[in-house]
Amino acid sequence: MPKVYIIILNWNGLKDTLECLDSVLKLDYPNFEVIVVDNCSSDDSVEIIRHKYSQVVLIENSKNLGFAGGNNVAMKYAMKAGADYVWLLNNDTIIEPDSLLKLVDGAEQSLEIGLVSPVIYQYGGPEHVQFMGAYVDFTHFSVTAVMDSKELENQCVQRNLFLWGTALLIKRDVIESIGYLSEKYFAYVEDRDYSFRALRANFRNIVKLDARIFHKGSKSTGRHSPIQVFLGTRNLYFVWSDNTHGFKRIFLPGYYIGMVINYANCLSEEGNEEGFNACLNGFWAAFKGKGGGYDPTIIIPSMLNKVFRFCISCYPHFWVRLFRCDIPGIVRTALTKAQIIFR
Repeated sequence: MPKVYIIILNWNGLKDTLECLDSVLKLDYPNFEVIVVDNCSSDDSVEIIRHKYSQVVLIENSKNLGFAGGNNVAMKYAMKAGADYVWLLNNDTIIEPDSLLKLVDGAEQSLEIGLVSPVIYQYGGPEHVQFMGAYVDFTHFSVTAVMDSKELENQCVQRNLFLWGTALLIKRDVIESIGYLSEKYFAYVEDRDYSFRALRANFRNIVKLDARIFHKGSKSTGRHSPIQVFLGTRNLYFVWSDNTHGFKRIFLPGYYIGMVINYANCLSEEGNEEGFNACLNGFWAAFKGKGGGYDPTIIIPSMLNKVFRFCISCYPHFWVRLFRCDIPGIVRTALTKAQIIFR
């Protein structure tokens, strides 16, 4: 059986990590090792993990390297140790005993298959699917989640399928071909970039429908926290910029500004002022090309802040369509507003 190194990244998430490790050590796969990478936690994670799980390789980083950098440290260790596969596994996941066996079985079906994901279910809600793949439209810079497993049989979906890094099995050939995760992303969206790079290298990304894991979600930074919003907004531009080529790149800035307006509007409607500001600051970091971790010193100029706030307060959907050059959409919006005014 191929040798698999399972990589679990921990950052002040001891409770989740222990629960994840307990499920991992019940795997029925006969040939794996576990690497826990601690991203400079401030709690007592390292001591407890070392004491409780002596069979686990424990790597301690001297600073928080983010999802990309932290996993890269372990991936390099695994490659030197002769890994056939590495399995990136979020610490806030619980896995079924046969999940790895099924993933490896899927990967071994073809030399072309490079990345494999299980179906990711909601922790505590085992019938609710969080993710079974998503595909992209580089013409309109849009992402569509796979909602029905039959969609995965569509060749267009297969050619543009990306996978989450939540439980991502990576074949050794992929790492040797395209390298490691891009550390300028730090955290969030780096898995989408890695999927695109694998596709460009002529590998196939697949979802193994009979492999199941359960994911809590947003445990490290919190959903719509300033860190998550900043990195997600910034990295969204990076991933489209890094993976869009030719004439299509001309339309990227407009689409990206439209995305930022739409996202900031959602945060505003939630009353999340911190998230709103983080979204605009993430936009500014993308404009300046500032990669790496969250930097609270990057603040959008006040004039631009006011421009965004005006767009959001004054028919945000119109501005989104305008920046996307969606003329039919603009006309429909104008007619709708006219009907309301003259009713």
